Amino acid sequence: MSATTAWKSYLVALVVFAVLGSGGLRESAEGMPLGWPRDVAMALTGGLDRAVNLVSLNRPYDWAAERLGRTQADEDFEFPVPTTAPADTTATTTTLPPLRTPTAADPLKVVVAGDSTAIGVGDRLKVAVDDDPTLAVDVQGKVATGLTRSDYFNWGARTKELMETLSPDVVVFMVGANDTQAVMAPDGTVVARYGTPGWADAYRRQVAGIMDLAHDGSRRLLWIGQPRVGNAKINATLSQVNDIIQEEAAGRPWVTYFDLASVVAGPGGSFSEYVTFPDGQTVHCFAGDGVHLSMKCLDRSMSELVPALRELYRTT
Repeated sequence: MSATTAWKSYLVALVVFAVLGSGGLRESAEGMPLGWPRDVAMALTGGLDRAVNLVSLNRPYDWAAERLGRTQADEDFEFPVPTTAPADTTATTTTLPPLRTPTAADPLKVVVAGDSTAIGVGDRLKVAVDDDPTLAVDVQGKVATGLTRSDYFNWGARTKELMETLSPDVVVFMVGANDTQAVMAPDGTVVARYGTPGWADAYRRQVAGIMDLAHDGSRRLLWIGQPRVGNAKINATLSQVNDIIQEEAAGRPWVTYFDLASVVAGPGGSFSEYVTFPDGQTVHCFAGDGVHLSMKCLDRSMSELVPALRELYRTT
């Protein structure tokens, strides 16, 4: 087609996308870090969404989003005020109900949840255990989410929903790469701004809440720590986040921390785009953003993650 026809077609497609997906555009704007760019984006997408809603042109998108599970029930959910100690801290791995040994007829239900990094891990985990009929992996991630912005996507509400509807035997959880921002309540109230003394305490409450929501009978939670990344600011956040997760996991015997950072570390444990694995092979481990792991690196990491997953029921 001619250049004129091509750009006109592109423009029409862009308008159709904006109209049909106005709700998605508004949600993306909501997830942006606090500041004037978010304010501008919210004003523009909010106006568009209201206009489109008025004439109901976005109903097909809303219908599809609901069918695909992209909408949230109980999105105003808030974690209860924490007690002085997490539930059942007196329990030990020997007093917890043992995680059942799976069979091909009754495979272990593994739900992988979290942000886009969790989606990458979950997708490659499914491939890694594809020939094992005793493990059934279900990936339930959401891109560009974390534990700070419950006003955008409420992982507390989503975790509660996943536990009730899917009843997993094991939950694999991974977030943090998007959490270099203020901790906000579901109603949009700022709980703690990033960089303030109260941020770590507010984030700790979110972590503890997810861990306690996952606790039920013999269920186990395998929380994957984020690897070191190529962005200094995000790296500082992840270092703090990983410390909080490990500290909270230590008091909850149903939670196991998997240190992915040690698996894909460069020399001296630092960030490196290229990682040499124990067999001597060097792999380009990170995508261009320096945050997401490459498919090849994820596949190599499965040699550590899959045994850690199986260890949850083989030693109980």
